[in-house]
This record gives sequence, C-alpha cells and structure tokens, in this order.
Amino acid sequence: MPLPDAIVGRIASLRRGKARAIALVVILWALAIGIGAIGASLRGVSVSKESADFVHFYTLGHLARLHQVSTLYDADALRQAHIDLVPSSAAHVFPPVYPPQVALLFAPFSLLSYEHALLLWNAITAALYALIVWTAWKKVSDRVPNRAMAFTAAAAFPPLWSLLLTGQNTIIILAAIWAGWLALERRRPLLAGMAFGLLAIKPQFGIPFAVIVLVGREWAMLGGALTSVAVQACAVWLTLGWEAFEGFARTLPMTVGQYQALESKPFMNHSLRSLTQLAPTWIATPLWAALAVAVLWGTARVWRSGAPLHVRLGVVIFASGLVNPHFQIYDVTILALPLLWLGAFMQEPARHERSAWYWKAVFWLFAALFIQSAINVPLYASVVLMMGLFALVVRDIVDDGRGRQWSNATRAA
Repeated sequence: MPLPDAIVGRIASLRRGKARAIALVVILWALAIGIGAIGASLRGVSVSKESADFVHFYTLGHLARLHQVSTLYDADALRQAHIDLVPSSAAHVFPPVYPPQVALLFAPFSLLSYEHALLLWNAITAALYALIVWTAWKKVSDRVPNRAMAFTAAAAFPPLWSLLLTGQNTIIILAAIWAGWLALERRRPLLAGMAFGLLAIKPQFGIPFAVIVLVGREWAMLGGALTSVAVQACAVWLTLGWEAFEGFARTLPMTVGQYQALESKPFMNHSLRSLTQLAPTWIATPLWAALAVAVLWGTARVWRSGAPLHVRLGVVIFASGLVNPHFQIYDVTILALPLLWLGAFMQEPARHERSAWYWKAVFWLFAALFIQSAINVPLYASVVLMMGLFALVVRDIVDDGRGRQWSNATRAA
C-alpha cells in the first residue's frame, strides 16, 4: 500500500535536511582546519605545534614523570622546559596556573612523542565527547527524535573545534559532569559528588555546584566531592611530594590578582565577565558580582524545583559557564549537554510557542561562536544569547509555577 503524498513529502524533506546538515558539518570542519593550518603556516609547523595548549600539558606531564617538581611552578624554568620539548612553541607563554594533579594526569602521555601524545589525547577527547552526547540524547530522544540532526549539531559545535585544535583539557570537566549526572540518575549522590570533585582541576567551574550543594543540603554529594579532592591530593603527595602543593600555593596570589594578564585572547572569553569588563573599571567587578549572584540565585531556585534532574543539571551547567571568570571558547564545549537537554524541555507541549525562540537563539549562538572562533573578533553576542537562553528556561521552570506541579517521580527522572 503506497504511503500518502504528505508523508512521502515529509520523509523526502527530512532526508534533504539531513544531507544539508552533514554537508554543512563537513564544510565547517574544513574551514576550521584550514584556518588553523593557515595560522600555523606562518611558522611552518603543524597546527598542533603552533597553537595547541597541549604543549603545556605535555610539558607538565614530562616534568611530573621525571619528578622535576620545582620546575612546575617556576615560570621561567617551565617556559624553557616546553621550548626544549617542542622548540616550535617558543613564542608561547604558559603561566603555571594548574593544580599539580593535572601534571600527574598527563604524565603517561609524556612517554610518547609530542605528536603522538596529542593525537592520542584528541582521539580520547573525540570518543568521550561522542559517548557523552549519545547518552545525553538517549535521555531526551522522545522529545528530540531526529538523531542525525542532534549529532550533526554536536559535531558542528564551534567550541569542539577549538577543543580539538588546541588539545585543551575541557573534556575532563565535561566527563566529570556527565559522570555525576549518571550517578544522580541512579540515586548515588556520594558517587556523583566524587565525580564533581574532579572539577578541582578547574575549580572555577565548581561555583554553581557548591551553591546547589549548600542550598539543597546535598551532604552526601559534598562528602563525595571532599573524598574525591582528598584522593587527588593523596595521589599528588605520594608521587610528587608536598613541594608540589607549596609551589602551587605560591602561584595562587598571582593567578587571582592578575587573571586578566593570563588571558592570551581575552576576547575569546564567553562568561558574564566578558561584558562587564567593557564597563569602567570602578564598576566592572561589582557589576560582574551582581550578575553572577542573580544567575546563582536562579540556579538555586531551579535546583529546588520539581523539574526533572537533567533539566535542573542543565541549568547548573549553563550557570557554571556564565559565572566562570575564565570561560574560553574551548570551555563552551560543556554547553553541548544543556543545549540538548533544555531544548528537549522546551519541546514539551506547554512550551511549544516559546520553543521556537529557544531554537532560534541556539542557531544564532552557533553563528556567533563560529564567527568569533574563526575570525578572532571581540563579538560578545554569544554571551547575550547564553544569558537569554538561561533566563528563558529558568522563567519556564520557576516563574510560571510549572516546577511545583511535577511529582517526586518525575523530579528524579
């Protein structure tokens, strides 16, 4: 029995849309790689050697493996070490800002050549990203049924390009949040806290997580986080000794007091501070603090609502980017989860009209991130769009009172 013409037309339209989306991903990735290669050609080396932050992690791992602890937090000695290992990185300066467990994590990679280590790290990053997106999509596949479009959008996400082209370590943050979500789904708050404790490698991401723990009295989660940090500290102490902690402690005043000087490309920051730093100096920090408090207040209200777990956690992840003082383009990769989860939430019948606004904002967010990462212009439209998306979802959860209508079973779903 032949299908009705309307259904046949719909199927053909979906196939054309899928083909165009895949073609767009191929074109965008070709542009990203081309842009990286052109930039690298100025020094006649590969992308990895010209711009990859992985040089820094590779050097830290090398020093940790050889137990050259004093060099880890000596800026001049550290710079000479990465030049000795990767001579083509001489033009780069990597301040010693990471806690010592990062050096320990990358020590095994230093057994390989730099090129092979970067290839392995990027393979791990890509595989983890695919797995995380897959499991996140499965949770909401009833609301976002088009698998091909979901994964095409994930592959086309501009921050992912930056993550892979630089070899940054944001995938650890994304994986920690993802593991914590899986544990909470299984009602294992202690394990969730242990996963969230991995945020200690970039503690600025943990601000909203600390808020929801205190506001929600999630004491088991707090215990898990403290246990995780303690295990990391013990691993460092047993392998590198107390000298590593002392060196890191010496760098903290410089990191906190001169954080702006540590950003090689401040226009690539995508947090609220990107906007507030445009204001006069006397008001910039208070304005950032006020906006951050507002975001955290909304996050706390959402966490205490009856919304499903993945929706509440999606808001927390969004907040972790907005209030983060150092939210670079590669760090925006963590928004792959909330954009998907919150998009599915907006697809529910009660929010059908507003869902169109949500997806339009997501489209323009992709465009803004692409333009900024490809052309290197100080375009802060991405931050405005992120704030708009955050406000839209929080309003739907809190202001219209729908959060109070969910049952306990739905809240845990």
